[in-house]
Amino acid sequence: MKILSPMLFTTRLAVTLLLICQLLIFSSCDEYERLTNDPPEINTFTVPKEIRYGESVTLKVSAFDPENNDLTYTWDVSAGILTSEQGTEIQWTAPELPTSEIEPDQTVTVHVSVRDQGEEAASESASIIVFSKPYRVAEAFSGTYELIRTQSANETIEAFGSMRLTTTTFTREYQSNGAFFFGSYKLIEPFDERKGTIYWFSDRSTEPIVSTYTWDGELFVIFWTATSTGDIYQKLN
Repeated sequence: MKILSPMLFTTRLAVTLLLICQLLIFSSCDEYERLTNDPPEINTFTVPKEIRYGESVTLKVSAFDPENNDLTYTWDVSAGILTSEQGTEIQWTAPELPTSEIEPDQTVTVHVSVRDQGEEAASESASIIVFSKPYRVAEAFSGTYELIRTQSANETIEAFGSMRLTTTTFTREYQSNGAFFFGSYKLIEPFDERKGTIYWFSDRSTEPIVSTYTWDGELFVIFWTATSTGDIYQKLN
């Protein structure tokens, strides 16, 4: 059995204790950095409140890290297309119209996460309304109207009837001769609440009856191109 000299034993013991102390110090430093590492803070988060179907927009975020660490920016959306999922600025394209121009609003959620090298993170979310302009106009038109006058050959005559509009359909009735019409209608660009063109597809016909209109929120004036006549409706609700 080999017996170490007291001096050699003391030296080896000192080296061993030194290594143990260094390991404890390094471990404590890592733990200290982990415990004292603050998460990044988001300064600005720029997204639009609303956007039309199919349009593109730039989404932006800025942040800083208290320890001046490099930051990673990760994006996620509930619908639409991102050109990239990483970066402080990315381009997002809203969903396309699913079936036609007349589509209700859709809410899309945008989320961004900012992470530092210490795996601390900050995040922000926002909602974007994706809309169809013709739907917005048709929605404003929706309601029941009373026919109060008809204009023909520069003559204005009293008339009786009603019209009911939804975002996609219509019904019209003339009490003087019992005429009744129903079907669908289509707004033509440029879409405007105040004036524009409407294609009426009466009784499931494929050929539209063309009219122009003006509207002030109460009186709805429809001018029928084929007959050069105009109907003046008053909105009831």
